[in-house]
Amino acid sequence: MKDFFKASSFRVLVISIVVLLGLVIYTATAGGSFLAGLLGFVSAPMQSIATDVTGNVTEFLDLDSYSKEELKALVGQLQQERSTLTQQLVELEEKRRENEQLKKQLQISQLEPENEMRSATVIGRDPNDVFYGFSIDKGTLAGVSVGDPVITGQGLVGVVSQVYATSSMVTCLLSEDIQVAAVSIDRQESGVVTSNIITASSGLLRLNYLANDTQLEAGDVITTSGAGGTYPANIIIGQVQSVEKSEHDISKYAVVKPYEDLQNVKDVQVIVSFPGKGEEAPSLPVEEAPPSGEEDGE
Repeated sequence: MKDFFKASSFRVLVISIVVLLGLVIYTATAGGSFLAGLLGFVSAPMQSIATDVTGNVTEFLDLDSYSKEELKALVGQLQQERSTLTQQLVELEEKRRENEQLKKQLQISQLEPENEMRSATVIGRDPNDVFYGFSIDKGTLAGVSVGDPVITGQGLVGVVSQVYATSSMVTCLLSEDIQVAAVSIDRQESGVVTSNIITASSGLLRLNYLANDTQLEAGDVITTSGAGGTYPANIIIGQVQSVEKSEHDISKYAVVKPYEDLQNVKDVQVIVSFPGKGEEAPSLPVEEAPPSGEEDGE
């Protein structure tokens, strides 16, 4: 068997030598044109590609023929084109944001068609405001006024507290200065949504003045009740996380998590008009600490 393989290898070697000698003799008699043509057939496509690329790069980098003035003009032209393209990108982004705002406004309007709204964008935040107030790009020229509720597609986010010609300041729903008459749509129990420095730091709210026998439980949805005419009815606020005893053990309150991320609001809708706006607000109950004698068990 080994002799067979050796014989086969020897025959292949002899055949290869004969073919090679034949090519050499033919090339010598043909002046080398055949071998050159064969090599050219293989290398021609690669040479063509390399030549094109080299020519283009040379043309692009061949700046020696430009004068100083021409180079300055070329740089100026490129800078102008870049500026134009940048402006176009800015305009496209503005159009995109406007379309998104209009889309959100349409969706909200379909839910509450009687409410008149203005789309606005958050343009600034006060880093020293622990309650996450912000400013928007709409003011009196757009019909915005102090006291207008501010919402998003996820729910109530605050109220306009200061207004200028083309901008306004919004007090966030997390502020301790805001009180919102609210109701549970699941249990039809009413209360007042407030916040303080502790709950605000966690992005949470409180639904106060619940009865001791309240039926509220985690998962219940809280909305505005419309009482008092400060906020329209049926604006979503958040979802109950838990029900707790109040500090003075007189009533209970619910911890409410807003549906909207109040600390990072970007685009909003300002409700400039709604049915019942400006109605006199009912007086709110006030929790007082029990007399000191009761605390001491006297």
